[in-house]
Amino acid sequence: VKSGSGLILILTLLIFQIVWLPIAVYVPALTFSQVSGIGVHTITPVVIVICTFYTCVGGLKGVVYTDVVQSVIMYGTLIVIMIKGTVDLGGLGVVWQRNSEGGRLTAPEWTMDPTVRLSVFSVFVGGTFFKLQSTSINQATVQRFMSLPSLKAIKQTLITFSIGLTMLYLGCIYVGLVCYATYFDCDPMSTGLAGRRDQLVPLLVMKVLGVVPGLPGLFVSAVFSAALSSLSTLLNSLAAVILEDFVRPRMGKSMKETHVALTMRLVVVTFGISSIFMVYVVEKLGMVLQLSATLQSSLYGPMLGIFTVGMLMPWVGEKSVFVGSVASFVTMAWIAVNAQIANITGTFQHTKLPVSVENCYYEFDMSRYLNSTSEYEPRSGSSVYHMSFLLYAMLGALLTIVIANLATLVFGRQDIKDVDENLLAPVLQRFLRKKNYYETVELKKRDTSKVSESS
Repeated sequence: VKSGSGLILILTLLIFQIVWLPIAVYVPALTFSQVSGIGVHTITPVVIVICTFYTCVGGLKGVVYTDVVQSVIMYGTLIVIMIKGTVDLGGLGVVWQRNSEGGRLTAPEWTMDPTVRLSVFSVFVGGTFFKLQSTSINQATVQRFMSLPSLKAIKQTLITFSIGLTMLYLGCIYVGLVCYATYFDCDPMSTGLAGRRDQLVPLLVMKVLGVVPGLPGLFVSAVFSAALSSLSTLLNSLAAVILEDFVRPRMGKSMKETHVALTMRLVVVTFGISSIFMVYVVEKLGMVLQLSATLQSSLYGPMLGIFTVGMLMPWVGEKSVFVGSVASFVTMAWIAVNAQIANITGTFQHTKLPVSVENCYYEFDMSRYLNSTSEYEPRSGSSVYHMSFLLYAMLGALLTIVIANLATLVFGRQDIKDVDENLLAPVLQRFLRKKNYYETVELKKRDTSKVSESS
């Protein structure tokens, strides 16, 4: 990937990180607001100042060390919520029974319909592409991999990461089951006790852990740990990208260590402060989890396609990749924007499972519940922007690959021998050597060895 496509990659990375920063800040602020009653916009500046400070002072090493501590707190709190919530309900059997009776344990749909939000196809096929881009081309992830001493260490870290992430997802799913079992006959969303779905778990924590002094604070610290970990990683990688791709090439050899430190800290502070104001936008855009996944997939999907073409399709030239990536980015942006507009305006919503308010022990506005029943009526979408957000990464990658290959009909195919062998995937390197595409290189190596033997 050269100038045109490389610029697309860098700009995409910057756009994603800049937009994702306020999302990372908003999650802990929302949780703390639910637990303490303090406003979201009062908490946000405090979170950002703390994170910006230790990211500026500690750099990548400081980020990694704090991530370790934050991960321990996060997993520990998740386990406490799972155990205490299950015990309070009367055991695992009660959790299972209530979720089964409420229709929460149904098997995913075996359908190829892309508008079904969580079908087998979208979860396993689309989810594979989604996790592939987040672990293989994500700048923050690659930056950490590059800090390890060897390829073997990177592979071991990736395996450990995959296992830990799977356990985290399973834990979050079980907390969701506990949450429904706790409120199965008095839905907080319908009564107005919770304003957003993102506030359901904090509400559960206050009910389950509130009787034990200090445990709600432990949960808040866990959420803050997860968010601060993401925020500090993004700020650090954002500073590194701007330094290496924009500042260093222009300053050249005149750049000193003091310039490097000043530049990185200035970038961290600037974008940290800007994320405070962008929180006002994020809170209007729907569920945080779906929003972050949509944003990440729609931007990183085309990037995954660029890297795939570069590593596996050496006949595709720079101009063809550039055309394919631009077309893919524009298409995915159009789909993502229209999907968010439909979500905000209510013109399209995914069907929700039914809830109950039969045994609520507190007073609430019954008209609120009656007005929300329309959300549970079966509905389906037909527009392309009604597709599952899990398929965005796959669609973006495939669009880049297909359009880039079609563009070779206009710009011509690149000579494979002109491509640096080290930039290709190992399996493709072995294939090309077998077909003697790099025969001249091998002949030179053999000639050199003969000369050394004769001498």
